[in-house]
Amino acid sequence: MRFLSTLQTLKPSALGLLDMAYIVVLLPLLLMLKVPMLLFVFVVLVLLVFKKEPAKPLQLFFVFFFGILAIYLSLYGAFSFRGLSRLKLFIELLVYVLLVVVSLQRLTQKVNFYLLLSPFLLLALSLFFYHGMAMLVYVIVEIFMLLWLILAHRMEGDLVESFRSGMVMFMYSLPWVVVLFIFFPRISFEHATYGFKGEMEKRMGHDGVMYLDGNAELVPSDRIVMEVGFDTQIPPSNALYFRGSMLYVDKKDHWEPLPEFIQRKNARPYTTQDTALSYKVTLYPTQKRWLYMLDMPAEPIKNAMLDTDLISTVKKEIKEPLHYAARSHIRSTYTEVLDEPTLQASTLFDKDQNPKSYRVAQDIKQNVATQDKRLSAILRFFKDQKLTYTLKPDALDTNHSTDSFLFDKKRGYCVHFASSFVTLARMAGIPARVVTGYKADLSNSLNLYLSVKERDAHAWAEVYLDEHWVRVETTATATGMDAQTQTVLATQNKNELLDTLNLYLLYAKYQVETWILHYSNLRQLQLLDYAKSNPKFIFVFLASLLTLILLTFMIILYFRRPLYRSQHLAALQPLLNLLQNKGHLRQSKETLHQYFLRYSEEYPHLHQHIALLKQIDALYEQMTYADQNHATDLKKLKNLVRTFTKAKND
Repeated sequence: MRFLSTLQTLKPSALGLLDMAYIVVLLPLLLMLKVPMLLFVFVVLVLLVFKKEPAKPLQLFFVFFFGILAIYLSLYGAFSFRGLSRLKLFIELLVYVLLVVVSLQRLTQKVNFYLLLSPFLLLALSLFFYHGMAMLVYVIVEIFMLLWLILAHRMEGDLVESFRSGMVMFMYSLPWVVVLFIFFPRISFEHATYGFKGEMEKRMGHDGVMYLDGNAELVPSDRIVMEVGFDTQIPPSNALYFRGSMLYVDKKDHWEPLPEFIQRKNARPYTTQDTALSYKVTLYPTQKRWLYMLDMPAEPIKNAMLDTDLISTVKKEIKEPLHYAARSHIRSTYTEVLDEPTLQASTLFDKDQNPKSYRVAQDIKQNVATQDKRLSAILRFFKDQKLTYTLKPDALDTNHSTDSFLFDKKRGYCVHFASSFVTLARMAGIPARVVTGYKADLSNSLNLYLSVKERDAHAWAEVYLDEHWVRVETTATATGMDAQTQTVLATQNKNELLDTLNLYLLYAKYQVETWILHYSNLRQLQLLDYAKSNPKFIFVFLASLLTLILLTFMIILYFRRPLYRSQHLAALQPLLNLLQNKGHLRQSKETLHQYFLRYSEEYPHLHQHIALLKQIDALYEQMTYADQNHATDLKKLKNLVRTFTKAKND
């Protein structure tokens, strides 16, 4: 109420209301303006604050010239077109031009149609630069603020009553908006690139190369790479492997995929008995072409290619958030009859590059007959080496990377484990390859939501046994973790409450973006189909809708109640309402004393009522104009009003 009391003293002009509207809509746009345009806006604000009279033509010309120069410098000077889409560049130019035109018109201190329309245009244009729940909430606030200011203009600057009226209108519309949003037929624009944009920062993405030298240093980051929503259940932790790249070729200091001349572009059909798991992914910009799917994908993603290695890619680099639906079979093995070039690439190694490892592998190969037992022997060997998992490994000798890791440094993380394991497996006669991607953590899941972070980037091995590719978690062979890595991981998890709150926030953000920002006719049909087969959901939905209606009704009642300047005036309100309902209306500019006196003159036969009314009138006058107001007087006034209304009703 203190806020409303402050507003009661403010009576802004039409230009003042417009200035408030522009402040509201320009706040998010200021974050995307280039420095020259920010300087232009600052100069215009200074002129508006210190210059009271309308700008003269020469002054307007200089402002116009400065605005054009600011546009030129913003788009052609220190900034280039690199990384800007044509649509975004056009919208940015449109925002700049609109700001210059609005500034010139505002400096004339005249209100016209363009000045009234521009806040809504700027609000719409801001949606091209930002994406997500925060912008959605702010847009709702912007719409309410603009409605409030429009009502204030219609009510001749009465900010209090216009605020109350705006809240009532908002609350009346809220339940209908929810119902229409869910049930009204919707149109999908699958190829549209407009709307809520943003989250354009580059995330770490795989590019088909895994480095073993200094480029391999891993810096843990909690930035979200992708968010996954499962339809039924989240798989167990040992199945949360998202494929990224498949690597076959050892280049000493890094691994690469198969060369272009070996064609493995189209996924071969395969059969499996288990049911595919359905899920939806929001992948944030990586500037790469790789999509991430769980082992093993049931079919290609729409508008993407799935190759024989079950790696999914798109034609263009991912420069904005990408949403796709996927289905996968959760398996750690799958059948494939290898073609000869791929089989050769999976067994290729240089025995002179890592002689110590080669001797160990040959010993295993000669003494162990079957490949599955050789695999077990290699796993035992890795564990016997007492390898340490660390996020800050010592530099390896990249000319002998496997020997350097297994026999010298014995410190590394997933890329070093996976690379050395694949090399040793090939030397022992087992075809093998490296897989890079993400290994998600169930601690970052809530209900059916899972967030995958940059620090979840991972590398593992796959070996080929009996026409089956078998996943091997090579880091599981580490016997321990160094103190520095333990400290880093402990620091990340030191505040469980904060992490939990952050997870709930991410979950809420994902749900809003999934069901509001990306609510299509397909999701609408899914929701309706789910409701048909789930009576509990219908009950919960109806209960939630009734709760929303009740809440909005309570808010409406709160903002529709009369405002009083004092407590004793509020105490009189039941009496005033009663007299009005009985047909005794208060005239314009008539004081309460005159009103009560006129009532006494019109109804002289109502002696008891008139006597009570005179007591009420005298006590009210005393409380209004005397310097002191006691709680006992207020209580007495309420009792007199209650007695009068009861007697009048009787």
